[in-house]
Amino acid sequence: MIDQLSLHCFYDHKIELIDEEILSWSRLYQMFDHKLQKIKKYLINHLNKEFIFFSFASYVSLILFIKKKDDSLHFYVDYRKLNTLIKWNRYSLLLIDETFICIQESKYLTWLNIIVAFNKLHMHSDSENLTIFIIFFNSYKYHVMLFELINEFAFYQHYMNDMLFEYLHQFCQTYLNDIIIYSKILKKYKQHVQLILNKLWEADLQVDINKCKFHVQKTIFLELLISIEELKMNSRKMQAVVD
Repeated sequence: MIDQLSLHCFYDHKIELIDEEILSWSRLYQMFDHKLQKIKKYLINHLNKEFIFFSFASYVSLILFIKKKDDSLHFYVDYRKLNTLIKWNRYSLLLIDETFICIQESKYLTWLNIIVAFNKLHMHSDSENLTIFIIFFNSYKYHVMLFELINEFAFYQHYMNDMLFEYLHQFCQTYLNDIIIYSKILKKYKQHVQLILNKLWEADLQVDINKCKFHVQKTIFLELLISIEELKMNSRKMQAVVD
């Protein structure tokens, strides 16, 4: 389930610092009541799921609120200072040229969008204390991997690649939470889709059925329009650049 904490595994997000001696304490700042109420709701929700836990440490990060387009507030832990101290993970992501070469001559495409379950990956036990944030109520640390930290996409991509390893470059490619399946023969295509869905089921990953595209000749992948005949830029993205 998406709202359940998974078990520790090889892909636990471990933070390696350039220099631990330059970690510092962050001081609290004044916050209005409506923001405190929103924080309290977030804390109760994540404590109940065991995504976070009470903690104490000599190094903590502060929290911020980002205003969305609808004027609602998004809770955000400010890890900018910590990110400057973290060693980069150089794990490579997918190359579009490789993807298009694999898809050429295929007649059937399927695009799957996974509901990103960030709780599928833990923070490494040695790194949890680095995620501590402080607010008026207390200080807390994360058990689950955070997408506010650098290297998180590399860890998640590593996880996805390993899960689908036996099928990659045969009839599927994956980029973070997107999977594209390609086949030349209809019978094989149906088998391939079932194999990938079985893998996702085994990993307890869910797809967003309202976004997925089955049995098509063109679809959007890596923000590009990919078809069985050619590769094009996404017209919506091009228009956004023009505007």
